[in-house]
Amino acid sequence: MNKGFKKFMALALVSAMMISTVACGKKEAAEESKEPAKQEANVNMEKPEAVSEEDWEAMKKEPAFGTELNYLFNGGQCVSAKYLAEQLGYYKEYGINAKYVQGSSVVETVGNGKALWGTDHIATMLVPVTKGVNMTFVAGAHIGCKSIFVPKDSPIKSVEDLRGKTIAIHDGIGNSDQNISYRLLDEYGIDPTKDVKFKNIEDSAATVAAMENGEVDASIFSDYFVIANYKDSMRMICSITHSPEFQDEACCVTAMNNDFIKDNPVHAKYVVKAIKRAGEFARLQPNDAVQIMYDTDKMTGKEEDQLEFWNTLHFGLSDEFTKQALEEIAEDYLRLGIIEDKNLSVEDVMAKAWKDVCPDSEIEGLTVGDPVKPENATVTIKQREE
Repeated sequence: MNKGFKKFMALALVSAMMISTVACGKKEAAEESKEPAKQEANVNMEKPEAVSEEDWEAMKKEPAFGTELNYLFNGGQCVSAKYLAEQLGYYKEYGINAKYVQGSSVVETVGNGKALWGTDHIATMLVPVTKGVNMTFVAGAHIGCKSIFVPKDSPIKSVEDLRGKTIAIHDGIGNSDQNISYRLLDEYGIDPTKDVKFKNIEDSAATVAAMENGEVDASIFSDYFVIANYKDSMRMICSITHSPEFQDEACCVTAMNNDFIKDNPVHAKYVVKAIKRAGEFARLQPNDAVQIMYDTDKMTGKEEDQLEFWNTLHFGLSDEFTKQALEEIAEDYLRLGIIEDKNLSVEDVMAKAWKDVCPDSEIEGLTVGDPVKPENATVTIKQREE
C-alpha cells in the first residue's frame, strides 16, 4: 500500500470520526430538548369537558400527565371492562392516554409497575397482596366464572359426594383454582384440607381425559370452557357463578399499582371511573360489548356461547358489594390457612387490599350489577333487560 493511499485513508478515518461525533452531538442535543418540548405540549393540552377545572390543574402536576399509561390485558371476557374503557373512548374523555399491553400475570406485571392496572381473580391476587406485592384493589369486576363439574354419568350428585374424591385443578397447588375450590367445598361442610385430594393437570383437554379414565373424579373449570365444549356431557356440582351461597361475592377485581396511586391520585381516580363505566356498559349492553371484542379480535368461538357466559357475570359491581365480599373471603382465607400469616386480621388484610380511589358516588348516574344488595348499598342496582 503506497504512502499516498495510507494518508488518504487516515484523513478519511479522521473525517468519519468527526462526522460521527457531530452526529452524536446532534442526537444528544435532540434528546435533551425532547423532554422540555414534551412538557410544554402537556401544559398546552386542552382540558376535557368531563374533567373539572380543579382536577385538571391537579392532573397537570402529576408525573403521569400527558404520558402513555399501560395496563395489562391478555384477552378474556372476565377481565374485559378495562379494555372496553379504551375501545369506548372513556379514558380519552378524561384526558388519559391508556393503552393495553400483553404480559405475564397481574401480580407480576402490575406489582412491579410494568403495567399500572389489571384485572384478575381475588383467589389469584389476595395472598400476594398480603405478602407485600406493590398493588391494591380499586374496583370490583364481576361475580362467578368457575364451577366444579363431573361427567354427566358420574355417580357424584352433590358436594357431599365429593368427600374422599380427587379434584383436578389447572394452575398449580396454592393458586386460584385450588383456593376457589377450598371455599366452595368449605361452604358445604367439606374440609378441603382433609376430605378431598387435589391433582394439578395443566391442560384442560387432558383433564377431561383424566375424568373419563377415572384418574380424577371432578374438576374445576371455567364455565365458558364447559359451555363451549361440554355442555351436554358435564354436570355442575357447585359454582361461584350459580350457587345461591356465592351470589353475594365478587370473583374478580381490578388491581392498581400502589406507586401510581400515590404519585397520581387524580389520574388513578379517572382511570377507575372509566373502568366502572365500562363495567356498566358490559352488563347493560352485552351484545354491543361482545361485538367490540369480536371486532378487535379479542374473542373467538360461537357468539351464542360467549353471550350465555357473559350474561352470568353481573359486570360492574359496587364498592360496598366488593368490600363486603373481600372481608368474607379474607376471613375464610385466614381460617383455612390460605393466608398463612396468622398475625394478620381481616382488618389488616383489607388495609392492604382495598383503596377507595374513586368511590361510586363520584360517578353521576352510575348503576351497578350487584346480584345481592349489600348491607350499606348506596348505588342503584340495574340489571340488563331480558
